[in-house]
Amino acid sequence: RATTAGTTRTLSISSYSTSHAKGYTCSVSTAQTSTIPVGTYPVILETPPPVPEITPPSQVQNVMLNGSETSLTVSWTAVTGTDPKYAIGYVVRYSSKSQSQTEPPFNAMKRSGITDTSTTLNRLQSGTTYYVWVAAEILGAGVQGPYSMRALNGVPSKVTGVSMSASVTSNQPSLCVTWSAPLSERTIQHYQVDYRVGTSGSWSTWSPNPTS
Repeated sequence: RATTAGTTRTLSISSYSTSHAKGYTCSVSTAQTSTIPVGTYPVILETPPPVPEITPPSQVQNVMLNGSETSLTVSWTAVTGTDPKYAIGYVVRYSSKSQSQTEPPFNAMKRSGITDTSTTLNRLQSGTTYYVWVAAEILGAGVQGPYSMRALNGVPSKVTGVSMSASVTSNQPSLCVTWSAPLSERTIQHYQVDYRVGTSGSWSTWSPNPTS
């Protein structure tokens, strides 16, 4: 496409391809004798530098899940990057359905750009089995490693039937707290009991955590 600006003629070439890297030969003709070239000008086009190939990060190891009533805490071991110029992030996908250990369902929820080695998934449905896939990614490069999958067989449902009774033995007051075991497809390892003095004191966690 030729354009005119004063006595300067500019020719622009569109749809350039790397297969044209040897160059173009341009013929300049007058309007009256368009079939007779008045000059030829070879145009040398430089080949663009090749885009460096980025090695995908390795597979995430030691994926662990810790469930509460409506949330899951996911943790894993940090992955070392393959190129110091690029930072490593993580992609976490989760779903109540699983199609394979290597690929999450297409409609699985996704959380990306994670730079820590743990994250918490909230607003989950209690008593439901969740599958979680974790992969390392090269931030800003669109290069991702393979997924690691882990399943938690049932986020525990809400604890119910909580009751308290006070007693005094040998001038020592005590408080007994009881509750009903929640619905869970997985063996419950322990419970967390928080307490405070009065209505405005700071909350403390009973230690050790009761197991029944």
